[in-house]
Amino acid sequence: MEFVAMVVILLVAIRLQSYIFYKKALQKVDYKCEFSKTEASEGDEIYLVETVHNKKLLPVPWLKVDINSSRWLDFANTRSVVAQENRYVTSSFLLKSYQKTIRRWKVKCLKRGIYTTKNVTLLSGDPLGISTNSIAVPANARITVYPATIDFERIFIQSKYLQGDTIIRRWIIDDPFMVAGAREYTPWDPMNKIHWSSTARAGKLMVKKNDFTAQPELTVVLNIQSIENEYHGTVDKDIIELGIKVAATMFDRALKNGIPVRFASNGSLSSIPDSMIVTPMAGGREHVRALMGMLAQLELKRNKDFEEFLDIIEEEIKNTDIIIITAYMNANLYDRVYKLRSGRNSVKIVSLRKMESKNIMRDIDIYYPAGVDY
Repeated sequence: MEFVAMVVILLVAIRLQSYIFYKKALQKVDYKCEFSKTEASEGDEIYLVETVHNKKLLPVPWLKVDINSSRWLDFANTRSVVAQENRYVTSSFLLKSYQKTIRRWKVKCLKRGIYTTKNVTLLSGDPLGISTNSIAVPANARITVYPATIDFERIFIQSKYLQGDTIIRRWIIDDPFMVAGAREYTPWDPMNKIHWSSTARAGKLMVKKNDFTAQPELTVVLNIQSIENEYHGTVDKDIIELGIKVAATMFDRALKNGIPVRFASNGSLSSIPDSMIVTPMAGGREHVRALMGMLAQLELKRNKDFEEFLDIIEEEIKNTDIIIITAYMNANLYDRVYKLRSGRNSVKIVSLRKMESKNIMRDIDIYYPAGVDY
């Protein structure tokens, strides 16, 4: 009889603790997760910081947090599950009375984009796992990952400077200064400005004397189509991702050289899916930051056919250096290039694929891949 009573008491106790933890375990549990930065670039390592605070006397014997993130955010030292574009990460905690715990996950940004973890799921229950309860908690962790820049001069070569086995590499954005003779060296001059031929003639150190040219402006035009007849999403996504990195590199160099820059593309942004992209001409860090943000959210599908897009923007692009980034060229596109040049524009083309010599126009600066990894 005593044994039966003990069994009954034990079952009641198990049932009671199960009920208490089912009802109370997730009460007064605060959860927050956020990225250590709001902005990063491809390849950067950041942290996702979780903060859990049990604000009650009752301990939480176990707490599981299910995080739904992007597959392009790689969580180190976890057994995450990747399904299509999503990555599912589980985080586990044990919380004593009134305990606050902070955990940092190292995260590597694998690809450009804007990534948001809107909600997480908290799951807990009694120590025996008989009963469990779950709630959805808003997280709103957000990070913008900018495209990486590349070593343009290593990856691309200029067609008209290819002579036999000798490749002469030049930077695509012209120097905003022009050399206008030489002057005597001063202690404040950097060594890389020494004009060696003038030094030899004068018998003393001479440096290059630079004059400003007319203020340059740069327009970067990105063709989001990977092939000529592409009516839905981008077919060759990798080649257009290279084009986006080239655009990011142009923006970065323009900023470093103090050159005003504008961006145009026949693609669209995830925030404005039905509009083409033509930005105003401007300079400065904030403007380039905004352009990088556009590249981060650029969708891989065309809004307009590229030839039609060039016809639309032709009238508003005057007196500027134009860099066209495209995966293909044809006779119709060359016609548009000549029209752009007639508007007192300098036009250069970055071909994302190597072109056959018969398709290269000798009077246009064309850059194409040198066959090295990027």
